[in-house]
Amino acid sequence: MSGTPRPPDMRAVRRLLIVKLSSIGDVVHALPVSAALGRSFPHLEITWVVEAMAAPMVRGNPWLSEVITLPPDWRRHRLSAAAARRFLALRADLRARRFDVALDLQGLSKSALIAWASGAPRRYGYDWLRELAPLLERRVPRQASSVHVVEQFLDVAGFLGARTRPVEFPLDIPDADARSARELLTGSDLPPGAAYLAVNPSAGGGGNKGWGADRFAAALDDLARDPGLPAVLVGGPGDREVGEAIRRSAVTRPRDLIGQTNLKQLAAILRGCAGHLCGDTGSAHIAAALGTPVVSLFGRSNPARLAPYGQERFALHHRERCADPCRRFHERAPLNSHQKCLCPPPRCLAAIGVDEVVAAVRGALGANARPRGAAGQAAREESE
Repeated sequence: MSGTPRPPDMRAVRRLLIVKLSSIGDVVHALPVSAALGRSFPHLEITWVVEAMAAPMVRGNPWLSEVITLPPDWRRHRLSAAAARRFLALRADLRARRFDVALDLQGLSKSALIAWASGAPRRYGYDWLRELAPLLERRVPRQASSVHVVEQFLDVAGFLGARTRPVEFPLDIPDADARSARELLTGSDLPPGAAYLAVNPSAGGGGNKGWGADRFAAALDDLARDPGLPAVLVGGPGDREVGEAIRRSAVTRPRDLIGQTNLKQLAAILRGCAGHLCGDTGSAHIAAALGTPVVSLFGRSNPARLAPYGQERFALHHRERCADPCRRFHERAPLNSHQKCLCPPPRCLAAIGVDEVVAAVRGALGANARPRGAAGQAAREESE
């Protein structure tokens, strides 16, 4: 579909579909779109389609009428008869809801096909549409001032006439998960009410995006002495190996909750901590959405676009150290969120020093940095 689209008359739109399937951090980035639309058009019935892994990030969102969760194996063997039957069943299910507008915030074939399958006569996607998406939906151009991905997603809400300020992250944490998170912290021998630094040594895909266990251990030892802040390791089951390596190397052994939390419990731990130190991974964006100070370590990804929202100054990187092939690639695609390191191991990530990280954590805690989202600040105030 070509040409600049005209926005629909939102007074005549009743049912709206958001398609943002993954990943965890990307889904968090898109949460403000639902809030902007819900605030601006209270009559809307908003449904969100999401993959199972990231579904907890949208469950409990007060602006949504419904969350449709795709099963974990929904994209396996996509050319098989079973996959075709699953897609046809999803198509029938979506069309029965009679959507007026579909917003594809993923911009790929898999999401565009779902938007098309919904039967919505008006289908829109953001400026970066790829693969089959440009053939199935209209492109909403990026505003020149929108650099961060949160602002870019909000361009779509603004195109529909929504008020995009304040930026709100409607991230719900049920009381039961908050209690479970407190029990996990207490069970790790952290005194009740004690301040702690939540540390996720993962990097949203590992491989060439990891900073290194020895460096994390050295930084945590320094922070344990000054300002005397104990560390609690968090992350998924796949991060256990790096977590164990950090505990072996650290003099002040951090508490270890890696692989012991669901996403809502992780969010509760991030909401209650003094600060969060992490790589380029989903927990960075959960913490920022909740108003927690975040120091994040970036290698190949562009922090101008993907840093924890509102806390870009504490996103550490040395992209100027990239090898020439990587640098030329960055210059051609400065907003690309899926850059591969062309010269592993990545010298840009290796250039981030322990002292630099320690100073950034101390600075973030001193500044009590908060994202620009109103909901994140409210969540933090509620937990204090």
